[in-house]
Amino acid sequence: MPSNAINRRFLTITVVVALFFVITALAPFLVLLGGAVDVIRLGTGGKPWVTLRSLGFLWVYLVGEIWALLALLATVALPRAAKVDVTFRLQQLWAGWNLKALQTLFDLHLEVEGAEFARPGPVVVLSRHASMVDTLLPATIVSRQNGLRLRYVLKRELLADPALDIAGNRLPNVFVDRASGDSSEREAIRRLASDLGPRDGVLIYPEGTRFSEAKLERIQRKPDSGPSVAGLRKVLPPRPGGTLAILETTDADVVVLAHHGLDGLATAREIWAGDLVGSRIHVRIWRIERARIPTSRSERVQWLYDLWGEIDDWVVSMGSG
Repeated sequence: MPSNAINRRFLTITVVVALFFVITALAPFLVLLGGAVDVIRLGTGGKPWVTLRSLGFLWVYLVGEIWALLALLATVALPRAAKVDVTFRLQQLWAGWNLKALQTLFDLHLEVEGAEFARPGPVVVLSRHASMVDTLLPATIVSRQNGLRLRYVLKRELLADPALDIAGNRLPNVFVDRASGDSSEREAIRRLASDLGPRDGVLIYPEGTRFSEAKLERIQRKPDSGPSVAGLRKVLPPRPGGTLAILETTDADVVVLAHHGLDGLATAREIWAGDLVGSRIHVRIWRIERARIPTSRSERVQWLYDLWGEIDDWVVSMGSG
């Protein structure tokens, strides 16, 4: 293991464990303080109780990190195939743990349409990205419910999460530097999609980053943004590079994961505003047969932009929020 990975994990694991013990030890004080803050926010601005909910989720998240790290440690000596299989299951359980905590603490209502279309594999999953929360949806809805083992194209910043770091590097995933134009990263994405079996899928977020209206406006102001970009309202235009690399490597069907109800919740500050509480999240999944996807690169780029325009229309049709 490279020394930079060892140093990174030593630091992130230390932070997680220390933070867990500090929050647990200070829980009575933090609950009183958080309750007082929520009462003030409720009285002065009508804001829902977010402080206590956020503290509760942070504690549950840290518990999940610790049990995941212990489980990963306990399986380190397993044979390679068994270790990978167990880690896929742990990944699904970890995502489910965090999503269930969010649903319970923030009173989220999750509605899923078309989850059955994700099977059978192999599949290429293209997911909309608008929130920190939506990263939990593929593992719980696509992977766990359909028995698929998803490989992810993830941003390198997520290595700051130690459980995700260790499990993600044990499994066939790629952590990319979004600011890099290095062709080696596209080659790594191609390798990721090169040997998909009937139980496998590869997932990418074509937008490359979480949606916000400010980001969309900056992109639309660029002189070279075309009509496919100008008409978007609730999604960012896709970055074709990674998606095209996958489509050039595998002839699997495409599964699209769109969602509504998590807009405007891309940062902790937006969640602190209270809009997440009581949200109704609608997830729509559909499948596109490979025969319906163009074969030339230029046509595939336009197909991807058209697909994202369709997602945009659906999000808008669902209303605000």
